[in-house]
Amino acid sequence: MTNYYYFASDQKMGLGNGSIDFTETDLHIPGFDFPIQVEIYNGIEKAWELRELLQYILNHTTPYKECILQIAHLINSNRVELMVQKKSNLLLHEIVDPKQLLLQEGQLLTIKKVQTIK
Repeated sequence: MTNYYYFASDQKMGLGNGSIDFTETDLHIPGFDFPIQVEIYNGIEKAWELRELLQYILNHTTPYKECILQIAHLINSNRVELMVQKKSNLLLHEIVDPKQLLLQEGQLLTIKKVQTIK
């Protein structure tokens, strides 16, 4: 059994340029609203990985006025079907600490970037 973070978005995703190893994929997992585009093998656990993940999300969303990104922490095993067990939502501008991206096994987080009035 291996921990994975799976990523989907309504926009094309890149592979990043940091220390986290992102891999392209085209899996279909029930619970996601968009096609899965990227995965991280062995998940995210350490503080520096969470900071890198937040930077990746910020880099992905920067070109768009509005977009949606979904992240799930799932266990990939030959014995268990990949399945989202819990969903939560967060607005991008509400992320104040990278630890908000630390997901429990089976959790899917939908992050929405919306235009804010200044």
